[in-house]
Amino acid sequence: MRYKLMVLMVIVAVLPLTLVTIFAAKTTKESLSLEIIRSNEARMDWVANYFEEKFGQLHSVAYSLLMDTNIFPLTKGESTTVGSGLDEGKLYMDEKLRSLYIANNSHIARISLYLNDRQRMYIVDKDAVRSTEQGDTPVGNWKEISNKPQTINKIVKSEHNNFTLAHSMNRFENQEILGGVFIEARWKMMDSVIGMIHSEPNSQVLVLDAKGNIMYNPYPGQSTIDPDMLGKVINSPMEPGYVESKQGILFYQPVASAELWIVKFIPISYVTQGASNTLSFSFYTAMASVLLAIVLSVLIAYFTTKPIIRLTRSMKAVEHQNFNVGVDKIRGDEIGTLERRFNSMLQKIKELIQIEYKSKIEKRTAQLKAMQAQINPHFLYNAMQSIGGVALSRNAPEVYEHVRAISELFRYTIKIKSDIVTLADEMEHATNYLQIQKLRFQSMLNIQMDMEEDCGIYDIPKFTLQPIVENCFVHGLEGGQMEEWMVSITVEKLMDEIEITIEDNGLGMDEVRLGEIRRQLDHSGEDQEFGESMGMNNVNSRIKLIFGQEYGVFVTSSKGAGTIVKVVIPAIIKGKGTL
Repeated sequence: MRYKLMVLMVIVAVLPLTLVTIFAAKTTKESLSLEIIRSNEARMDWVANYFEEKFGQLHSVAYSLLMDTNIFPLTKGESTTVGSGLDEGKLYMDEKLRSLYIANNSHIARISLYLNDRQRMYIVDKDAVRSTEQGDTPVGNWKEISNKPQTINKIVKSEHNNFTLAHSMNRFENQEILGGVFIEARWKMMDSVIGMIHSEPNSQVLVLDAKGNIMYNPYPGQSTIDPDMLGKVINSPMEPGYVESKQGILFYQPVASAELWIVKFIPISYVTQGASNTLSFSFYTAMASVLLAIVLSVLIAYFTTKPIIRLTRSMKAVEHQNFNVGVDKIRGDEIGTLERRFNSMLQKIKELIQIEYKSKIEKRTAQLKAMQAQINPHFLYNAMQSIGGVALSRNAPEVYEHVRAISELFRYTIKIKSDIVTLADEMEHATNYLQIQKLRFQSMLNIQMDMEEDCGIYDIPKFTLQPIVENCFVHGLEGGQMEEWMVSITVEKLMDEIEITIEDNGLGMDEVRLGEIRRQLDHSGEDQEFGESMGMNNVNSRIKLIFGQEYGVFVTSSKGAGTIVKVVIPAIIKGKGTL
């Protein structure tokens, strides 16, 4: 009977697994292809939205020039208010172009403005603002183009992986061309989002113009996309989609009013390889499951009547820290004696765990209080140094402001008894400290503070920001050669977390020093010695003790390029939990 039961259980376990594996082998390739199509369609749509947003920003830059009535008159016969001579209004034109370039130079390489009435091109780039009588532009010679009443609105390819956005300014009555704006932008501003759709290692991503010419190839190499297939796609209605062929899957997405197309090609070899890997995994998983089913079937059938198995399984569960496996039905023989001893052992283990848990809680609380107490004398020492420095270098009025700011700092320490305060209170505390430094360094120090609306109500450990801001001066700014010091604090809410960024333009750190600080932060909670990173370690340890190991302080820095410290905490309001 026992062996019949074994055979029956093996058949019941193995037969369904075998049938499922055969069915999976037939459908895996189709499922994988469908999964690739669905995921890539979503990515392509997201990338298109990003492209539209970026091109909208570039159009806004162009329109800020085209709609400036000081540059282009609104009606025929009206003249510009910046003067008609070559030298008149040059200051206004230079400042207009320079301000636009500086505000957007992370994406824009050059801004050119051609005025027909002056027959002159004004250009701003990284070198300077200049003007020339040359009318050559990426869309042709503007002197010749402006002779014909037409509207120019093009995106053309430029050198150095750039592209140019060309707009003409036409008079409303007769479409006469008054001039044009040419914005040369860098394709690299799209690299981060293009990387999202380059999710398969051997896939290809291209940006094409409306004629199928390659505008940008972010991953240079030989293209295996069929040109005829590209032509059919671009000549189709201006809607996104995909085409499957023997060579692979081609996704296409029009952007910028179909002046550009984003295409992605996934070779069929990737789909085949993925299906093969999935089938192999399914096969080995099925074989392992069959073997496991056989073993379990034999064990269950053989030991089903053995009471010792129940006790053995309970003991194995205890090894995996499951202590709710006591034996309920105790036998009256020798095995029953073992079961009673086992239940007694479980009860004692539970009591010891509770004692240990309470001990750890008390230790963590004491450790938190001790680290909190470290901040006060450390800060007092540096604050008094600031007052002494101003008293020695200046002859009195600033001392009052220093004392006032320090009194506010001490009042903050005394009036708020809890270890947890609001972000608004903590930002005010940091502001008082920066006021002391501002009085000391005067115009040499530039302070920027920005907190998103409604972030001030969230909880943060007391004395979190001031020690990190203090490090900006002690280790980053003092002793540096910068003409202007910059310290900025930015608070923003990301999903259910609060991210606080403290940045300076000081000396920065090399890789060795940065690695040492990161190792100290990774071993937070251990015994700490006073040192140049004591304040930051203290803050990091308190955050992890209060909110958990996934939160804390994160540092990035480069030698000579300043330091960025990010403090990440959960978005919690006292008494309400995570929002």
